[in-house]
Amino acid sequence: MPQPLDIQAGTLRHPITIVTDNTGNVTAFGTPVTTQSIVWACRASIQSTSALSYRELVSAQSLSSTMTHLIVIRYPGSSITIAPGMTVKHGNDSFAIQAVDNLLERNRFLNLLCKATDKSSTSGGAE
Repeated sequence: MPQPLDIQAGTLRHPITIVTDNTGNVTAFGTPVTTQSIVWACRASIQSTSALSYRELVSAQSLSSTMTHLIVIRYPGSSITIAPGMTVKHGNDSFAIQAVDNLLERNRFLNLLCKATDKSSTSGGAE
């Protein structure tokens, strides 16, 4: 029986970039300039949450019912903070992080509970 902290070789096969929005200076017209900073680039497992058993698990734990994907990454270390509100980019797809779960508090893997975002609203961003 697989253990919760074991992962099969090749499971983390999707290259992703985790970014955060930074609102900095203001243009001459008073519009704030928003840029994206890369928090961490790594490999991940991206899974759809359409399975009924997964949705039941999420509702039992009172997590966001609007999640569309579960993204699993290796723990990035204590110097890197990954938090809700950040964005995961994979190719042309973007996912807004809704919740972060440090699996069994063992600092080996993070489950990122995400919601797919509209591709048209994220085009033109840094990748």
